[in-house]
Amino acid sequence: MFELIDTPEFRVNLMVVGLALIMVFHARADRASHRVLFGFLTALVLVRYVAWRLAETLPPADLGFGTLMGWVFLVFEMVSIVYTLLSIQMLSRRRDNHAQADAGEAMLRKRGADVPAVDVFICTYNEEIGVLEKTILAAQAIDYPHVNVWVLDDTRRDWLRDYCARKGVHYARRPDNAHAKAGNLNNGLRQSAGLTNAPYILVLDADFAPHRNIVYRVLGLFDDPKSKVGLVQTPQFYYNADPIQHNLRATDSWVDEQRVFFDVLQPAKDAADVAFCVGTSFIVRRDAITAAGGFPTGSVCEDIYTTYTLMRSGWVTRWLNERLSNGLSADSIIDYINQRSRWCLGTIQVALLRDGPLRGKGYSFTARLHYVHGLLHWLTKPFILLILAAPALYWYTGASAFHATPRAFAMYGLPPLVMFWGYTYWISQRRCLPVFTEVTQIVAAMAVTRTIVSALIRPFGRPFKVTAKGQDRSRTVVHWNLVAVFGALIAAMEMGALGAIGSAMTTGDVLNVVWTFIATVYCLAALIACIDRPRPEHDERFPYDAATTVRSAAGVGAARFAEIAGDGARLLNSTALGRIGIGQPLDIHVDHVGWVSATVTGRSGAGTELAFVHDDAVHDRLVRHVFSLPPSHVATQVKPARAVLAFMDSAGWRWPRVPRMPRMFASSAPMLAVLLVAVLVLSGCNLTPPLKPADVEVPAQWADGKAGTDVAPMAWQAFVRDDELRGLIGTALSRNRDLRVYAAKAREARAVYAGTRSSLFPEIGLVGSAGRGNQVTSLSSTGVVTNSQAVGRVGNTYAVQAGIMAYELDFFGRVDAGVEQAGSQATASERDFAAARMNLVGEVSNAYLTLRADRALLSLADSDLAIQTDSTGVMQRARKAGGTSDLDLLRSQSLVQRAAVQREEFRMRVGQDLQWLTVLVGQPVPATTGAQRPWPERSVADVPVGLPASLLQRRPDLLAAYARVEAANSGIGAAKAAFYPSFSLTAVGGGLSGEFSSLLNSGNRSWATVLGVSLPIFDWGRRSANLSTNEERLAAAMASYEYSVQQALREAANALIADSHLRPQLEAQQARVQSLQRVAAISRTRFRNGLEDYFAGADAQRELYIEQRQWIELQLKQAVNTVSLYKALGGGWEDAPAPVASAATAPR
Repeated sequence: MFELIDTPEFRVNLMVVGLALIMVFHARADRASHRVLFGFLTALVLVRYVAWRLAETLPPADLGFGTLMGWVFLVFEMVSIVYTLLSIQMLSRRRDNHAQADAGEAMLRKRGADVPAVDVFICTYNEEIGVLEKTILAAQAIDYPHVNVWVLDDTRRDWLRDYCARKGVHYARRPDNAHAKAGNLNNGLRQSAGLTNAPYILVLDADFAPHRNIVYRVLGLFDDPKSKVGLVQTPQFYYNADPIQHNLRATDSWVDEQRVFFDVLQPAKDAADVAFCVGTSFIVRRDAITAAGGFPTGSVCEDIYTTYTLMRSGWVTRWLNERLSNGLSADSIIDYINQRSRWCLGTIQVALLRDGPLRGKGYSFTARLHYVHGLLHWLTKPFILLILAAPALYWYTGASAFHATPRAFAMYGLPPLVMFWGYTYWISQRRCLPVFTEVTQIVAAMAVTRTIVSALIRPFGRPFKVTAKGQDRSRTVVHWNLVAVFGALIAAMEMGALGAIGSAMTTGDVLNVVWTFIATVYCLAALIACIDRPRPEHDERFPYDAATTVRSAAGVGAARFAEIAGDGARLLNSTALGRIGIGQPLDIHVDHVGWVSATVTGRSGAGTELAFVHDDAVHDRLVRHVFSLPPSHVATQVKPARAVLAFMDSAGWRWPRVPRMPRMFASSAPMLAVLLVAVLVLSGCNLTPPLKPADVEVPAQWADGKAGTDVAPMAWQAFVRDDELRGLIGTALSRNRDLRVYAAKAREARAVYAGTRSSLFPEIGLVGSAGRGNQVTSLSSTGVVTNSQAVGRVGNTYAVQAGIMAYELDFFGRVDAGVEQAGSQATASERDFAAARMNLVGEVSNAYLTLRADRALLSLADSDLAIQTDSTGVMQRARKAGGTSDLDLLRSQSLVQRAAVQREEFRMRVGQDLQWLTVLVGQPVPATTGAQRPWPERSVADVPVGLPASLLQRRPDLLAAYARVEAANSGIGAAKAAFYPSFSLTAVGGGLSGEFSSLLNSGNRSWATVLGVSLPIFDWGRRSANLSTNEERLAAAMASYEYSVQQALREAANALIADSHLRPQLEAQQARVQSLQRVAAISRTRFRNGLEDYFAGADAQRELYIEQRQWIELQLKQAVNTVSLYKALGGGWEDAPAPVASAATAPR
């Protein structure tokens, strides 16, 4: 756990969470700079995730189902990320037209009746009168001088024709239903042109009742001097809960899906002049739509096609984000899904048309990009299905859609998810909520995916399906096909996860267990949403808080409305209502309507239910009044706690009531969370980059093919077997001058580290001063500062302060990086000292071994001289007897002289060896040094054969080089921190007085706390140059370390190679010397017996001497090579320090 926390990735993720919380609770979505900043941070985290995803988690390269699954998942995931990044870019801007609407309304009202006429088109297909009458009556009540209401009936109903005649509105029908809604609008366009021919047309769906001020608010936007406005669109707002809100019991705590589109996306599109028509509650210029050939008929979504058709002629669709109409949402989940499928199909159809935004001419790049963004919205739906199906596929086929460990996903996958949730919650201004928002996509994902596939095969020629509204929804309806799918997914995932939990789990199992849990929550929510709960049989009630009067046979009394609708109301219980029994009549007064007859139909703790009984005139006035009220019972912003409780309630769980105090604490929890995360982020921030491994490898085996074996630790005391040599090394380690230099440097570096480390802690000091001079502020006789000004007075001033002096708050890790750098440099100096000790042990050992070998060679030379002298004596006696010539005698004497020369050479070597040892040991050594042990008795132990190459990592010189790499890397962190503000804290307390005796009196005490911030703005490249210097210093240190590793590998390999070849050489040389010793002995015997001349024996002796000398030199070479191998492998491992680098960054 602590290893996970102490990583750069964890610090980055902690910073991400902190930034998300700070932005969510303190940034303002209406500020462009805040939107750009939060969007940039979110995009940055997403791009980091994509880089990791593509670099570390790609599926394996084979042709199996798992690979196919992984690649399909990756492709659709990238589509979703591209859609998200485009959304972030688009949401960086937004346009608010409220001010223009205010100015336009004021201008139009000043003109009185001299305003352009408006035709109102109400499109209807098969809606009941209960739905239609609200729209017709509200349209008639529009506050505007010239309004002509047209009902466009596409099902040719005579009763509707008669109703329109009674209400005094125009009625239009046509003989067929060609081109669905677009054809119906074009029919209205033709018929109205011959009668009213208003220059502006307000289009309404049959269920959308306009507010009275809709025309005044909208028409002013057409007079935009900067744009050629052809259509102004207002948002759809539903006065009933959509199916998912209703089925999850979250009507008052979670907004419908369309709120994000209307309140967030459309203002952003409007800022780029690419807002589009949504089919109802918009006003279009007649001349613009007529010039375009009428409403386009090439797609089942004539609304967006209308915008892009007008756009080709230079007309702009403007967005007015005001609630100027109320409509009905889809009643059932099936209607909801079919509606989304139709929108998906229409978007694809428009994209494929020759004059569409992808293939047609006359569209800007921005318009095309926004349309691609809309397409991608629908193309992300298959990814939702893959997310839900992936765990079940993993449990039963082993195919993994995501190849990563849980830790890696927590480091790289979770932060962008958290950041994205925070961003959408914030940018939507509490209109998005995790789980709930995803459920709206999940429910329709299957149908939309099926639509995408079928549209690619046959995009056109499909019938237009009208969304049924106002139907009887008084019964619970279970949509078993959808419930079965989500239920099967839940069962499959849970069974697979339970089976895995009961056995040894791999990292893939752990990841998919978590995935299963999350997908189960989503599927459960979607399953509940697919069960349509019954809706009330009466009209949708609007909250209505107003005082009223009731009169009945029991008398007249006061009451208060709670809710109202066109067919009834609910009043709060009162004394006047209590006297009226259920079923009894009464009259109630409604503002702007008058007295309305009603009957009491029920009574409960929530109030008294009334059913209105009235004539047509009263009914019409009542409907107009009700639909002039903005509905407030449907949530416009998310209430997370209530939404979660509502979801749990819909799932059958009951949550206990939360006590008051915890609720009060919870209300301040966001601020506490922000402060906590901010402290953690700032205190844990370190800009030192992660250290990359060196680009050099240590082989598992040496080049000679011998595998590594376990060896016992060996210090130099165990390696050296000669007591005399041990004494020499011990003296050298304490008296060698060069080693003392390394020791002093190590102590110096450790002292520097201790001094640097002290900067992590605040310095507490005491400062005092005494002065005399001209006083501006006078002091009393007791030394207390007064408020009077006595300029020119000469007096004393005494001050003393104690406390924290300019303590740097290391928010960005500058001080910490400096401490790490000093620590690494101290470690490097200590390793240098250890390396110097190791080298000194080797040098003393080599000098001692060389001395012993030279003494052996001197002894051999003495022996050879004695033999040659003895042989020359024999020759002299033979010459006197006349048995040999003067030439032979001279030749014999020359051999004696040669032997004497060689003896003196080795005497010189021994003397030089003693002087070498004197310098290394640090004091004179005895002249008999190296003479106690006969040669070739070994002074050092054999290093075990087959040592593992990884032991090189413990060489002190390599550890020193790597410590310098770490120091250079810490320098980069300090250089990067210099780009950020430096914060310092000073907190002191003390006294100030004109009299020393009263310096610390209570009246003279003072204190101060100062938080300082320093950030150089223009340094002319100093900090950048410093950063580049440290980066190059790191590159040089890393190259030096890699070179040291290579040199160590070469030294160790050479020593091992030499050892493997010296052994057979010594064996062969020993056999050769033994053979020549026998030859020389036989030759001398034959010479003495007169069987052989002198020079034959001399040649044999000379050859023996040469080979004996070579044998000693080979023995020395082997001993020195053993010492070299001992040094190459670190000089012993028992006292060696642990490796500096961690497992992740250890030198290789």
